[in-house]
Amino acid sequence: MNPRVKNVLIIVGIIGAILIGALLIYGILVTPARQPYRDALAQYENVGKTNLLFTTVGANLNASGATDEEFEKAIETAEKTLTSLQTENEALSKKEVLQAGEGKELYDAFNDKLQEYITYNEDLLASMLKVRPVLFACNQDMDSITESAASIAAIRLCAAQLAALEDIPNSDYAALVTSLEEEYLSLATILEQDAALTDPQGADAARHEELQNDRDQALETLTTITSDFSKDLQQHRTVVITIDASQPLEEYLSSRSRLF
Repeated sequence: MNPRVKNVLIIVGIIGAILIGALLIYGILVTPARQPYRDALAQYENVGKTNLLFTTVGANLNASGATDEEFEKAIETAEKTLTSLQTENEALSKKEVLQAGEGKELYDAFNDKLQEYITYNEDLLASMLKVRPVLFACNQDMDSITESAASIAAIRLCAAQLAALEDIPNSDYAALVTSLEEEYLSLATILEQDAALTDPQGADAARHEELQNDRDQALETLTTITSDFSKDLQQHRTVVITIDASQPLEEYLSSRSRLF
């Protein structure tokens, strides 16, 4: 090999060894300082994983097709997962790098948003557990609406059961209950008036047709109430689950966990 080439290779090798050595020394010196951030990041990821589990459990709540027992068990599972989320967050709050300075500031913003999220879901689950049995029974009764005394009595019973529900923490569910109660009472009154007509096909035909239109309008209003409820619930939930406060914290921990 040409002596000049050999010298170049030797120099390159020496430079490479120096660089590798420098990187190793850098890693040895820096890793201990980075480790607390890595630990905090790992715990932050545990919070995210638990929240993902809660989201999955919540998505599997079958409010329409499950039995009361199945639904109550599903709610209980969701509540336990939400408690685990709080536990994981408390563990995150104790990480040293989040106790002061920028880390604390970012965590406090994240925690404020997370507490709002947890409280919202606690209220939502409690409201679902309280309201669902009544709505489930009422929906079955509403499958066949007639002017019969039995049908009218069933509708008034639904209204009374809804009126008896108190302390519903979620505002959307509370508004739903109030609106349905009022509309059920209105529908029952319409059916009673129609049933009281003595000659619906003759002298009372015009009034009968008017009441039939009122009945159809009441049923349409009930559909609108439930549709508006779903939209409002989704809109309010979207506001609560925004991640504006979580991204800065994650970026902070990630950037300080890297060696380079």
